Amino acid sequence: MPTHILNIETTTTQCSVALATDGQLVGVEQSNHQDYQHSKLLHTYIHQLLQSHSLTPSDLSAVAVSSGPGSYTGLRIGVGAAKGLCFGCDIPLIALPTLGVLAQEIQKESGHILPILDARRDEVYIAVYDTKHNLVQAATPHVLSQGSFTQWANQGSVFFVGTGIKKCKRILAPHQNLYFPNKESFPSATHMIALSYQKYQQGDFEDLAYFDPEYLKSFQVTPSKKDALGLPKN
Repeated sequence: MPTHILNIETTTTQCSVALATDGQLVGVEQSNHQDYQHSKLLHTYIHQLLQSHSLTPSDLSAVAVSSGPGSYTGLRIGVGAAKGLCFGCDIPLIALPTLGVLAQEIQKESGHILPILDARRDEVYIAVYDTKHNLVQAATPHVLSQGSFTQWANQGSVFFVGTGIKKCKRILAPHQNLYFPNKESFPSATHMIALSYQKYQQGDFEDLAYFDPEYLKSFQVTPSKKDALGLPKN
């Protein structure tokens, strides 16, 4: 029986779904909207992918979801859809760290990979991987300063990837070992395929009842500039 895994990535403004069979990409649906269209697009993309390959949800072997950090709303939508499919079809859930998915975009011989996601103000989410994509430092929120990541740059080449590139270029002090791509990139379900297939083969699944995304920080609501009556505050 072929192994069909649906990969879901919704942690940024990009909504991305990829279908893989036996570890090989067979189809992808994704788009990027600054106003977050995940609630409208995600289930449509899933339906289109399955239908275009003559599959139904019951044909899936597992669902993989990018587990954060990232947008609170995006994570809830992605994980909610993944859990719903797994519960409904009685199939396993695979969770993949978002920064680990981003790190897959970099292929280098030596140095460190720093996948980075933009957060509020001068803050980012970062993790550190070696060039074999082994985790060196776990994901954490980080407030950028001129000296950020000097410890890694002093050891050799540091390759950045993700959505926080512009912010890093603006704040970090120049260093000969810091390498930035020409443009920012967003996590994609296409970079989840090899990772999810490996976890499937290892039987590395999540507990559906207790699994939650890796928010890293509590959700914050921006205070309203109006009072309870809708009048501007002084």
